[in-house]
Amino acid sequence: MVDKKTIAFPTLLFAIFFILITITGIIQIKIVRNNVNDLLKNQGEILFNHVKREIDINLEYLNLHDKSPSVITPSFLNIIAYDEAIAEDVYTTLTETTPGNLNDTHLENVLIMDEKGKTMARKGNPRVPGSAIQMLVSKKRETVIAMPTSKVQAILMGVRAKEFIIFATIDEDELERFRRRHITREIIENEGKRFDVSGITVYDPTGELYAWTGERNEHAFVLVRPLNSKFLPRYYMEVFLSRVGADEIFKQTMASFVLILVLLALAGAVSTYATFLLAKKYDKKVKEMERDMEVKDRLVSLGKLASGMAHEIRNPLNAISISIQRLKREFAPGDEKKDEYNRFIDIMRGELGRVDHIVEEFLLSTKSRVPFSSENLHNVVEDVVTILHEKGAMKNVTLINNVEKDIVVECQTERIKQAFYNIILNGIEAVAGKGAVEVLSECVGHHVNITVKDNGSGIAEAHVHSIFEYYYTTKDKGIGLGLPISYMIVKDHGGDIKVFSEKGKGTRFIITLPFVQQRTEKLES
Repeated sequence: MVDKKTIAFPTLLFAIFFILITITGIIQIKIVRNNVNDLLKNQGEILFNHVKREIDINLEYLNLHDKSPSVITPSFLNIIAYDEAIAEDVYTTLTETTPGNLNDTHLENVLIMDEKGKTMARKGNPRVPGSAIQMLVSKKRETVIAMPTSKVQAILMGVRAKEFIIFATIDEDELERFRRRHITREIIENEGKRFDVSGITVYDPTGELYAWTGERNEHAFVLVRPLNSKFLPRYYMEVFLSRVGADEIFKQTMASFVLILVLLALAGAVSTYATFLLAKKYDKKVKEMERDMEVKDRLVSLGKLASGMAHEIRNPLNAISISIQRLKREFAPGDEKKDEYNRFIDIMRGELGRVDHIVEEFLLSTKSRVPFSSENLHNVVEDVVTILHEKGAMKNVTLINNVEKDIVVECQTERIKQAFYNIILNGIEAVAGKGAVEVLSECVGHHVNITVKDNGSGIAEAHVHSIFEYYYTTKDKGIGLGLPISYMIVKDHGGDIKVFSEKGKGTRFIITLPFVQQRTEKLES
């Protein structure tokens, strides 16, 4: 029998080793993840500083252009291109503006007039020349635009809609803010074209979007920093870096770690597989032994109690039986009630016979002091088959004795016959229609296995372990004594009984008994 410590030690050692490797791997993965995040953070810092520097340089050029336009040439800063982009944005905004959403527009100076030139709504202080109004009212033009000049740093935009006319004036201060926004947007759009940049977003001091490019990717690495620009004070910027390269590194690390764990698990499994099998076999054997001991102790206790009670019951039974015989013989009534009287007398005698039979089974099951003798196993089984032949024929059940004829066992003959009788009878009663009960033998080492199998209804798996308990029965007229008595008799002979059954297909009782040689050696020792 395998010692539990033998099983537990290598298993525990392997578990500790596996846990240590796993913890080490997890720590290494965290280190790799932190290193990757640090790498992304450094890349983000470099990109952030580069964008900030570009914004400061270009806005500085813009500031110099406002002070000295002749100094700043298009090779440094193409102001005209920015102003054209601003004009396009203003035009788009005007086409989407109505009197109802006028206050929602980001433009500061807007005027809405009807088709006759009468003011409908106003925002800010728009200064619109009458000539521009007349051009749209007279329908000579659909759009009016005046771009900034060296003398007037402003933009005038007028658009004729279906039901109204709308104007917007961009003064010098607002134009300056528009130029800064477009310069900032162009810079971050250029930087956003890098393969590792998912997006860049700039927010104003109120938290509103100021300029952006790309998309806000939740899976990207995000770096948030104040812009700290003298031209854009209290603005801050978000940089979204793609994790594609970092994730690839992380996946390779994870794959290597998982491979190591798999190889380790396989190596450990190979080294501990046999131990686990032994542990399973050990547990199964222990449970079987515990169950057998429990059943045997219960049967022995009940058997002793039943034996004592059986002896006490037999004496009054004999007296009652004699009294009933005298009643039938000497106290019979007249012819009118004689038949009914005899019927009741026969019923009482039959029931007394049944009780006497039960008592006889109890007494037979406990006669463990009967001497052992060497008997031919085939002949023992044949005697039982002969006794039960008629009972089997009545149910159309064939009894077959295929026990080898040269097997000799040492046994208490009548008791072992009783054990076979109960088991074979159980097989006959389990067959509903035409069937067979066969008795086979197989020598294994110093023991012989006698198999009693039938093709009856079978036993449900939940009931298999209960069939050797006293008074447990599934038959309408059964009393639940036959199989427990057989179990006790076989145990007294140093044997064992195992049951294998499948519902609807039949049952096999395997009775294990020692050879006569083994029994003889045991007695001699």
